[in-house]
Amino acid sequence: MLDNVSHPQSINPSAMYRARDCARFYSIGLSTWWHWAKTGKAKRGTKIGPKTTVWDGAYLLELKQKLMTETESRGG
Repeated sequence: MLDNVSHPQSINPSAMYRARDCARFYSIGLSTWWHWAKTGKAKRGTKIGPKTTVWDGAYLLELKQKLMTETESRGG
């Protein structure tokens, strides 16, 4: 049986996503997602609780497009 946890998910532009969901969407590790947020590759999320940060689905789709464009422009 296939486990959907390891596969990227589709993003609903009107939903909010936690860090683990963001990492899965980009097929990166959770620590890499937090590094992106810390260093500015991705914007910092919105804190909705003391230990809960979320990102807007529309932003995640925009960032994916931006990253794909950057990769194409570098010839990779």
